[in-house]
Amino acid sequence: MVCEVCLEERPPGGYVLRTFGVGAEYLKDALKGIPFSWREGLAGVDLFFDSPEDLKKAEGKLGKVVYSRGESMEVVVGRLLKEKGLTLSTAESCTAGLLSARIVNVPGSSEYFLGGVVVYSNDLKVKLLGVREETLKRYGAVSEETCLEMLEGLKEKFRTDCGVAITGIAGPGGTERKPEGLTYVGVYLRERMVVERHIFNRGRNGNRFLSTQTALNTLRKILTGEVR
Repeated sequence: MVCEVCLEERPPGGYVLRTFGVGAEYLKDALKGIPFSWREGLAGVDLFFDSPEDLKKAEGKLGKVVYSRGESMEVVVGRLLKEKGLTLSTAESCTAGLLSARIVNVPGSSEYFLGGVVVYSNDLKVKLLGVREETLKRYGAVSEETCLEMLEGLKEKFRTDCGVAITGIAGPGGTERKPEGLTYVGVYLRERMVVERHIFNRGRNGNRFLSTQTALNTLRKILTGEVR
């Protein structure tokens, strides 16, 4: 059944697992025989259990699909960065600072977050991150090639251990070749660089939030060794 209360309104004593990247149907199949309620939103699917025993059973079955026992993605990522002594910077286009805002929502984020740039225009992508005009003309601002150059520019100019770059078409608009919701998310950890292509379909601001949640989750998986 769908839980009608949000995570923050859950009464004390509830047992929570937070997941991202899988749907409720997958979770229901995976957790057959374990009683739980659930709530699906842009941040993923939250699972609620009445006992710690049921929570542990579910956690064992779901493995790396679970990202926390109730904490937000930015809290989880922030803790990993602090534990590993790593610094982070961001380069955002379509999300226009939303990722940075989520990161600094976490108390103590100044220990690992150095800052970021919002490069909404192509001109600033070139000036601030060194994206080549040739790349923008040939592939467009929303492309794997541009995202990679944003990431490389961020690494070179900010010199942080980790970085995240996002460029996409939040909407409304888009074309058949580049539809609304098309987004490229780039993450680096030292010399390791990953660029992912996604198509979101939750409207302008929903797509922007999903871009940041996906970026944080990808960084989390790289930090924990799930993505190599």
